[in-house]
Amino acid sequence: LLTLNELEFGQDNVNMERFDIVTLIANRLAAADIMIKQNDINVIFDAKMPIYVWGDEFKAEEVFTNYLSNAINHCSGKKIIEVKIGLNEEKVHISVFNTGENIPKESIDHIFEKFFKVDKARTREYGGSGIGLSIVKAIQDMIGQGYGVLNREDGVEFWFEMEAAGIKND
Repeated sequence: LLTLNELEFGQDNVNMERFDIVTLIANRLAAADIMIKQNDINVIFDAKMPIYVWGDEFKAEEVFTNYLSNAINHCSGKKIIEVKIGLNEEKVHISVFNTGENIPKESIDHIFEKFFKVDKARTREYGGSGIGLSIVKAIQDMIGQGYGVLNREDGVEFWFEMEAAGIKND
């Protein structure tokens, strides 16, 4: 909650730098490996070469970690989480998809609001506070980059963007 307040009131510093988003994602997936295995989830992440972005690495890690945590907690059905990175000359688009139930249409416009929970009973099971996605919103708004959520046929995809800073070596 303190982090969210600092972000919302502009009291949090942004440390813009060039870093490899592929390494950041691979490291976060490795850190979550025990939870992924405990939940019998198959993770698909095929990016191999470095993709450099311009942003605050700590904040990008926080955004990705929030999305990954939600994906783990809401993954059902085929139990697949797929992380994709798309890029063009200006933007890098990172998405985290999980199989499972869609977000109800009446909730989708509120999902990034502070303390909003789609299924309050279910969030009690894993201890969700209802501020993770509002932190994503605050970070992405602060750096002026896009983010969002899409219901897919067999699950939900959360995404965010970062400024591209080159693909290969320095």
